[in-house]
Amino acid sequence: MKKLAIIDIGSNSMRALIVKVMNDRNYQFVDELKFIARLGRDMTAQGAIGEEKIKLAIAALSRFKRLCDSNNVSEIVAVATEAVRKASNQKEFIHRVKEEIGIDIRVLSGAEEAYFDYLAVVNSIDIKSALLMDIGGSSTELILVKDRKMEECISIPMGAITLTDKFLSIKGNNQKKIKELENFLVSNFNKIDWLKEADGMPIIGIGGSYRTIGKIHRNKVNYPFNNPHNYIVPSEDAIDIYNFLKNKEISLHKKVRGISKDRADIFLGAICCIASVIEYCNIKKLCISESGLKQGLLYGKLIRKYPPLIENILDFSLNNIVNNYNLNKKHLKLVWNFASELYTSFSEMFSMRKEDYKILKSSVMLNDCGTLLGLGSHEKYSFYIVRSLKVYGLTHREQIMAAFVVSGFEENKIRKSDYFGRIISCQDIGTIKRLSLILYMAESLDRAYDGNVSSINIKVEKEKVILTIASTQEALLEISVMNDCRDCFYRMFNRELVLK
Repeated sequence: MKKLAIIDIGSNSMRALIVKVMNDRNYQFVDELKFIARLGRDMTAQGAIGEEKIKLAIAALSRFKRLCDSNNVSEIVAVATEAVRKASNQKEFIHRVKEEIGIDIRVLSGAEEAYFDYLAVVNSIDIKSALLMDIGGSSTELILVKDRKMEECISIPMGAITLTDKFLSIKGNNQKKIKELENFLVSNFNKIDWLKEADGMPIIGIGGSYRTIGKIHRNKVNYPFNNPHNYIVPSEDAIDIYNFLKNKEISLHKKVRGISKDRADIFLGAICCIASVIEYCNIKKLCISESGLKQGLLYGKLIRKYPPLIENILDFSLNNIVNNYNLNKKHLKLVWNFASELYTSFSEMFSMRKEDYKILKSSVMLNDCGTLLGLGSHEKYSFYIVRSLKVYGLTHREQIMAAFVVSGFEENKIRKSDYFGRIISCQDIGTIKRLSLILYMAESLDRAYDGNVSSINIKVEKEKVILTIASTQEALLEISVMNDCRDCFYRMFNRELVLK
């Protein structure tokens, strides 16, 4: 086990992420710290980072270094992007940081920055093809992904700070300035010969400006699930947010729910760029990625093959959570074998959707999370834990359904919850019922956590389902627990459950 720190020296903000790495494969986020330095603003006439900005950056890095030292970090990966990339005093800045703080900085090229953004997204969101867009303070990366492969990428030297300073901070008619900015953006997009290949694809947005769009939208629709990652914003809603803001004085943007005071003065330039890409590429929806450059660098460290792509995002994520919670892997493997067999056999009695398999697997693997907080109410605790975890590979709907499956399903509670009607439907409640029953039965077959039941055989008949249990010793405990679900089984499947 070792601790790794990843430091991102951006044009707008600087961030440090401390990660515990276990078995060279599993990881756990330990701490994170952010500092607004705005290195991309107020550069000298010679294109250098000013002395005051350098002092701010060194002060921030000093705090990061202290955090690393207190956490016994063994490796620091510090990278810098566009502001340092284009600075005429880049070498001086890097030398001063090394001399004063003892941190080595690697300046990423635009292509390298795009590559790590790509790794972050394809390893945390289950997508095949999309246009990835990372808009930072001084640059914007556009990445075309097809079948999970990076086909094209480009880094354009314009971002939230530079666009704001060039077009929106000068005096004059506000609408005229915005129109000039929109025309400028389109003229730059016309120079990217492959960009039209993204026509109709979803955008997966990376960076603080995209997260801000997600916050504004979640507040607007009173979204009940507070998870920014993999949140979907319809394109027309994003355009509506842009149109609302462009007709409002920038000084008033900080009063809009979801826009932080640190970003309010530069957000219009960023969302103008985003809206322009949406219209240029006929984008239908935006998907917000909370994973970005730092997570891409982490995946590059964790996965030894090239390119470092996770084959099954959900399995990787679940395995990571199981390790972090120190759950009983032998028990989980056995219960999942039983659950998958039951699922396959019961599919003959009702139609199952492809995503139901993922929901069931997540429920099985995460069901015991709540026992760490107390046995008496572990289902309730498990619900809150599963709902709050970052489970990569699941949509918000699938994750909420998995949380209800592990909660000891109560239909009335689901119907009264904020999630019903907004995220999950009546049809989803039926699925939750069936998956909850399968989970209960599978857990019952290893109730003592001792592997007594070695295998099962399931025979589905017209009026009954015969479950034959093979065990190393008498399975009285397992059968007695399983008997408790006979009535529920009959109501759900209109068949008698026979245990042998």
